Amino acid sequence: MQAITNRSTILFTLIFLLNVPVFASASQCKKDLAAVDAGIGKQYGEDRTWWNILACPVCLGSELRKDAIVSKLQILEISSMRNIAYLQMSRGDERLCVDTLKTPKRMLRLS
Repeated sequence: MQAITNRSTILFTLIFLLNVPVFASASQCKKDLAAVDAGIGKQYGEDRTWWNILACPVCLGSELRKDAIVSKLQILEISSMRNIAYLQMSRGDERLCVDTLKTPKRMLRLS
């Protein structure tokens, strides 16, 4: 009886430890999405009107800052990749989400 209990305890511990990296990496996609959102926001001026806070500045035709590192076309591309990554995250594809956000992070020069 003692051998069965020890075996099941070891098995449970092994399964738990194999799943820990999956649980830990779940927040990486959320961090990357937040970084991309902040990076997009930094490309625009400090216009804090309600329509720029609630909507996408690109869709409303807002102007990029003079020292922006991306163009409007690149912002649209980054936004579409960000939306795809958000859908992947909501489906539970964390690794695919992180891979999708590599290009937008590089374009926005985020680490």
